[in-house]
Amino acid sequence: MTAIAGKSLEEIQSIYHHLVMETLNSPMKETLVFSHFGDFSQTKVDSTIKLIESSIMEAGDKRQTMRRICSVLIEILQNTSLHGAKDSNGRMHAYLILSRSKAGYHVFTGNLLLKSDQPRLEKKMNDVVSLDKNALRKLYIETLCNEDFTYKGGAGLGLLTIAKRSIDDIKYQIHSINDHFGYFQMEIMMDKE
Repeated sequence: MTAIAGKSLEEIQSIYHHLVMETLNSPMKETLVFSHFGDFSQTKVDSTIKLIESSIMEAGDKRQTMRRICSVLIEILQNTSLHGAKDSNGRMHAYLILSRSKAGYHVFTGNLLLKSDQPRLEKKMNDVVSLDKNALRKLYIETLCNEDFTYKGGAGLGLLTIAKRSIDDIKYQIHSINDHFGYFQMEIMMDKE
């Protein structure tokens, strides 16, 4: 493995900074609720969720909305910490951005990905985004009943949960960073009701 530095690191950071600036300058008058670039340890995940819970409640949204948004964020951050790659220096170079507008909550996330994991993730993402809400619900229930867990502990419920709670299709991209890594980005929108 290799460290992410130089032009590759600048490109990743540029993606993050561009999304933050887009959010701040959005014509939809989005409010930046949370933004972080770096690693997500379990301690950081816990404190992130607590901070976001407080922010959602302070914005005047219902407790049910806060729980739904935070359950998706937990899935995203667990996927990042379990399945995201780290460079040779042990860095994740991941990000999470959460914004709020009249339309709902907007989530942007990104993390390093091993090149060897890219085809499997692309297939999984393509499968998930191709499903309508009824097919998604059916697959979610089937997956809950199935005990086919991956070598990293998941059965694919995380992406299904995220897709179920998103009001639009999940948007995603995978960029090539170098011979060892790609960079996975995902964008979802959730309503406040």
